[in-house]
Amino acid sequence: MAQPRMNLSKLNVLVVDRNHYYRALISQALRGFEIKHITSCETASAAKEYLTNSDFDLCLIEAELPDMSGADLVRFIRRLKKEPLRFVLIIVLSSYAQAGMVSAARDAGANLVLKKPTSPQALFDHIAWLARTKRPYIELDSYIGPDRKFHDIDPPDGHYKRAKDPSEAGSANVRSGALEESATQ
Repeated sequence: MAQPRMNLSKLNVLVVDRNHYYRALISQALRGFEIKHITSCETASAAKEYLTNSDFDLCLIEAELPDMSGADLVRFIRRLKKEPLRFVLIIVLSSYAQAGMVSAARDAGANLVLKKPTSPQALFDHIAWLARTKRPYIELDSYIGPDRKFHDIDPPDGHYKRAKDPSEAGSANVRSGALEESATQ
C-alpha cells in the first residue's frame, strides 16, 4: 500500500553540524524534500541563539559539536520554557554510533539517532516516520522528551531487526504537532 504524499514545504528546520560540507549536504537533501526554511550553524552556542529567537519544527543536531555535546544541546532544548519549541522533533546525527552516545542522546530527549553519513532516502524515511508516529512527551525532573517505550510502532525503514519483533508491520499512529500538520497539508 502506498504512503500518502507528504508536504514538508512549510517546515522550519535547524541543522547544527560542525562540518560545513555536511551541513550543505543535509541542507541540499532537505531542499530536495521541498523544505524552504532551513537555518544552519556549526556550534551549540549559535544554535542556542537561533532557538531563543525562532521556532523550529525539526532539529538535526550532530552528536559532537565544538562547544558541547549534541546530547547537552538536546537537553537544553527540552528544558526551554518556550512552547512548542521544547517539544520539537530532534534527530541526532553521528559518525560514531556507539552505544554510550546513542544512550546519551536518547536520555537527553532526542527522538532518533542516525548514523552519518546518511542517504537522502534514509533521512526522508526517518522524518516521515516521525511525522506519522504518535509518541507522547514525558516531563519528569530527570527527563523531558518523547516516551522511549513504544513497541507497537513500525520501524522507519519498515524492516524489523530483532527476532522478537513482530513479523508483520502494524499501522502507525499519526503524530500530532507542527510537523504532522505541515506534512499533511
